[in-house]
Amino acid sequence: MLGLLDVLEVEARSLKMGFLRVAGALLLLVVAALLVLGGLLLLLWAAHLWLSSLLSPPLSALLVGLLSLLVAGGLWWQARRMVR
Repeated sequence: MLGLLDVLEVEARSLKMGFLRVAGALLLLVVAALLVLGGLLLLLWAAHLWLSSLLSPPLSALLVGLLSLLVAGGLWWQARRMVR
């Protein structure tokens, strides 16, 4: 009986360490995703600022918005194709 309790205790510790490792990895993944999103937003903003020096600001915003929608649609289409 004591042997079974010892094994259960060791398994519980292992499960706790595994859970903490997965939780830490998920936290890092969320931080990385937020940094990627911030970087993409800065790139779009920089493209808007560059285009607004060449074109009018509303036209620049329209072109950058259309470009980002086209890229997002292409990524969505690729993801759907991969799932099938």
